[in-house]
Formats: sequence, structure tokens, C-alpha cells
Amino acid sequence: MKLLCDGFSETGLKRTINQDSIGMFPGEGEGLFLVSDGMGGHSEGERASQAIGEACRQWWEARQEREIRPGFQETMGQLKELLGQASRKIWEDTKEGEICGATVVLLWIQEGSYGLIWSGDSRCYLADQRFLGTRIRQLTIDDVWENQPELSQQFSKDEILSHPNRGRLVRAAGVKKEFTCTAQTGILERKMLFALCSDGVYKCMEPEALKEALKLAIKGDGLARPLADMENAVYENQAPDNLSCVLVKVTE
Repeated sequence: MKLLCDGFSETGLKRTINQDSIGMFPGEGEGLFLVSDGMGGHSEGERASQAIGEACRQWWEARQEREIRPGFQETMGQLKELLGQASRKIWEDTKEGEICGATVVLLWIQEGSYGLIWSGDSRCYLADQRFLGTRIRQLTIDDVWENQPELSQQFSKDEILSHPNRGRLVRAAGVKKEFTCTAQTGILERKMLFALCSDGVYKCMEPEALKEALKLAIKGDGLARPLADMENAVYENQAPDNLSCVLVKVTE
């Protein structure tokens, strides 16, 4: 199994600080990849996203020094614990009355399997080759108000669409003492492509443009062109937010 990865993280045209953080740690037969988006409008969102990125970097470096490494399921447990510890540290280091947090989507690849862990609305898309063409799916579910299952019993679809809480995050790292996340696992196949991205990407480009970029990424030999296409599409829409994306391709 070989992994090809590349990505970008930029400030955009409206913000003065990049509150996003990305991580790409490919290795022999395994790899760790992430996008973390500091919560805009709150205190030091970049501190939260950078803390998550740094915790992952240190974990990866420590793992590389071990002669015997845990298997896939045990490692997934470690990564959940790692994010929980980073979240608790962010919460503890934040002044009372202030909010400091970040969304995170993390991809772990090992032993022919992949695992996703996320909290917030940073997303992971999966593109894979099928007999009839390229299939593109969003694997993550945004942790926002309207996606809470119990709401369907309290509000009509129209009421949910027009509710003032629509789009409000209900999960993120660092905002509460206890960290909550969702995990998902699956089997790797040859010519799979994962796209981790912040909302500054998928909210600021047309869905069809995103699909075309991912199709190009999975069919082509490199990732630079599709990443450039994504950046250009966001900047054509004035790039109002920080924009971050990591592409990970399983080549064989």
C-alpha cells in the first residue's frame, strides 16, 4: 500500500489570521492526516487548532520510535484519547467566560483499513472508482444543530430550515470539559481518495466544482492540479474564510 498526499491551508481574502491547522504524516503502510478549523468569532481559535495539530505530530513521532506498534483498533482508541486530552488542555487553558475551540477531522490508515474521527463540521469526502465511474460520498456528518436526530420529532422540515440555530456547531474540541466525537472505520481499496476539508472550502465553492476536482485527483497521477482547482474556485468566490484541505490517495 502506497499513500500520496498533499494539501493547503490559507488565510483567504477576508480574515487576517489563519485559524486552521493541517497535518500530513505518511509512513510505511500507515499514515495520519487531519484538518482542524479554529472557531471563528471566539477567543484564539488558532490556539485550539494548533494544539490539536501539535498533539498529533508528537504522537506520530513517538510512534515512529517504537519497534512494535499497536494494531488498527488499538490505535484508533489511542487517537480518540489523544484528541480528548488535547481538547481538555485547550479547555483548561481558556479563561473563564471565554470560548476557545476547533473542529477536527482525522484520518488514520493502517493494515488495509481506514478510520475517521471527527468533531464539528470539518468534512471528509471519499472518491473511489466503480464500474460505472467515480463515486463521491461525504463520509462525515456535520455536528451542527439541524443534524441532531431528536429534532425531527420537535420541528417540521420547514421550521428546521428557518430556525435561527441552523448551522450552529453542537460539537467541537476545547469548548467543554468532556470531549465528544464520532468514529467510523472501513476497508481500504486501491484507488481510493480521501479529501479532508474545512468549511472554508466546501461552503465557498460549487458542489459540482468540488466533485470535478476530486474526480481529477483520483484519475490523475498527482494532486497539485486538483488542489489548485479547489483553491481557485474558492478564491473566485472571494475566499471569505480560512481554507484548508488535505488529499490522501491510496495508489496501490
